Amino acid sequence: MFACLSIESTAAPNGIRQVDFKDFSYPLKDHLLGHSELKWLSAHQGGSPTLRTIQLKGGKDLQKVSSFEMDGREYDQYEGFTLQGVKFVDVTGGGTEDAVVVLLYQTGGTQTTNYVYIYELDSGKPKLLAYCHTGDRAYSGLYKVYGEHGVLVFELLDPARQSGDCCSSGVVRTRYRWLGGRFQALGTPQHILLNDTQK
Repeated sequence: MFACLSIESTAAPNGIRQVDFKDFSYPLKDHLLGHSELKWLSAHQGGSPTLRTIQLKGGKDLQKVSSFEMDGREYDQYEGFTLQGVKFVDVTGGGTEDAVVVLLYQTGGTQTTNYVYIYELDSGKPKLLAYCHTGDRAYSGLYKVYGEHGVLVFELLDPARQSGDCCSSGVVRTRYRWLGGRFQALGTPQHILLNDTQK
């Protein structure tokens, strides 16, 4: 599902690719579970309280919550965050690369949520512009996120085409433009069958 997201490390003139997002701190607000839509969260202090800071080390912030045995082998289950990928692309229309960072929150069970963070480089340091969470799996879970002609594009699994809690045969594509210090949706979201997502 996340094959489109890859960690890239090639140097670039603006330096955003030099940031080690695998060993990095991310803010976290709002509830961790029960999400069924994309929701933008405040990138600044104030508003809803910060629940915690995600501190990745080696791309992970996980705690073992349980284990089970199957076929004579023990399997561990973990709760927490893992880095799914980083894309370096202009999503603000400024003509320089931004970083689109995707984290996956795992519960140790079946529910999941993705958090997406957008950073620019400001005076040689990464500056958080915005971040959001998506829904859970078939309920507007993340399928793809990418940049296209200076615009941020999300493709979320379409709840109207779900087949069980995990899957959907379609996606909802929404484009966001950086305006007035936030990402604002452009036009009407597109409902697309998965075999048509390349169109």
